[in-house]
Amino acid sequence: MLHVFDLDEKDKRILELLEKNPEMTQNDIARVVGLSQPSVGARIKKLKELGLISHVYGLNLKNSGLYVVKVDVKCRNPRKIVERFKRCPHFLNSFVVAGNKNLTLLFIGEDLSTVEAIIDKHLRPNSDVVDLDVGIVIKAERDMVMPIKILVEKTGSPCGSNCSECEYYISELCNGCPATTHYRGKLWK
Repeated sequence: MLHVFDLDEKDKRILELLEKNPEMTQNDIARVVGLSQPSVGARIKKLKELGLISHVYGLNLKNSGLYVVKVDVKCRNPRKIVERFKRCPHFLNSFVVAGNKNLTLLFIGEDLSTVEAIIDKHLRPNSDVVDLDVGIVIKAERDMVMPIKILVEKTGSPCGSNCSECEYYISELCNGCPATTHYRGKLWK
């Protein structure tokens, strides 16, 4: 079970400064917070060990020009559905949530029709899916950096589908899977 950590005002201020400028030096943080550099370093180390802060490199989705789609799913087995998408280059993240819809999936694509094809082909017909709602992210208020595997090996479709036989791909409603030789997009070339 997760627990809430007790953070003092100095820890909170360090977190705030790093959130605003992740490249801020420990010396600069120490001057602002009123601690020595070694004390700031020790606090940052503690926060990292607790898993409260980490460095994430990836695309800033706010500035990427890519489409982010949120899919809220009511399903019988969230873990099974998440496992199906773990190797999908279009899959960003998932959240098991409380409420009528018990799983939220985030996908990314160069165009909406490719993401729609993924949802129509791999989520809607899934026997574990009871209901789903799709939402297209129109605007992000803050930066949102997500690790995205840009260099995708052409090892074949992670979901086992054959793009060349897919009606979405054939009718050019889908760019195809970046892990196949059928991919027509630009991001994962």
